[in-house]
Amino acid sequence: MDTNLSLFNQINSISYWLLIESNFKSSIILDAEKDTYYVTIKKGKQPLYTYCINNFSKKNKNFLKFELIGIVNSLLHIKQTITEKQRYSA
Repeated sequence: MDTNLSLFNQINSISYWLLIESNFKSSIILDAEKDTYYVTIKKGKQPLYTYCINNFSKKNKNFLKFELIGIVNSLLHIKQTITEKQRYSA
């Protein structure tokens, strides 16, 4: 679970960076009642990235890690794209 906690922290950090450094809106929802973990990135009202992990608490530890790594990689790609655009426009 330490690896997954690290991945959760990365997801939160990147989402916060997107919120502060860009005009993208990010939200992360862990819904215990629905047993879901939901990540979304929007520009205005247009969703750019969404991912939902259903049956979150019942997931195989290794599969959950794989899904979280995928979320981190997707968010890092978005962050890199924004950073490059900011660099070229400056």
